[in-house]
Amino acid sequence: MEKDKKEIEIKLRSSQACVREGYQLYTGNFRKIFRATWWLAIIFAALQAAASALPVLLSPTLLLPALVLGVVAVILWLIAANWRLKKLQLLKPLRPLAFSSWFRHLGKVFIVTIVCITIVAILTLLTSLPTIILMAANWQSQIGMLFGDPSGMPNHVRWLSLGVFVIAGFIQAYVWLTMVLPFYLMKGTMGIQDKEKEEFNKKTI
Repeated sequence: MEKDKKEIEIKLRSSQACVREGYQLYTGNFRKIFRATWWLAIIFAALQAAASALPVLLSPTLLLPALVLGVVAVILWLIAANWRLKKLQLLKPLRPLAFSSWFRHLGKVFIVTIVCITIVAILTLLTSLPTIILMAANWQSQIGMLFGDPSGMPNHVRWLSLGVFVIAGFIQAYVWLTMVLPFYLMKGTMGIQDKEKEEFNKKTI
């Protein structure tokens, strides 16, 4: 990354070190990461806004399609952002891992995944409070309309909700992106351990 920033070093790390150093690298190089991915984050924000609007602004019966769209948007965002960072050489290519390697390092994968998801969940909750409030108000209005009650929401609230959903989605894009560097460091550690094991096995044959 930038010369004045801490470089990413691929070396053996514990699960805790992968998470800690991954988040340190993310915050230390955020400006560089943002410049490389902001336009992808806008696309993600639009998809997340659509996922939020389906059950809230259209019909509560669309909750399942909205959840599916939200999950797909997160997966595509992480894949696309990771590809973008590698293409711009912000992340160096790593040694490909065999499918069996993930099972051998299942403990490390489990710890890093649980910690990262917990952090993402907390940050998402904190950054989406306005969205949750608007969704609850709109949802209550929609449910009331299903039972024949008039809508108690002014017309401009629909557009206000969409704007809040887009802004919240854009912020959450970079909340989800915090997972990339811890997993990158974890994968680098796994690759080194596998390589050392292969070399050891060759020497003992």
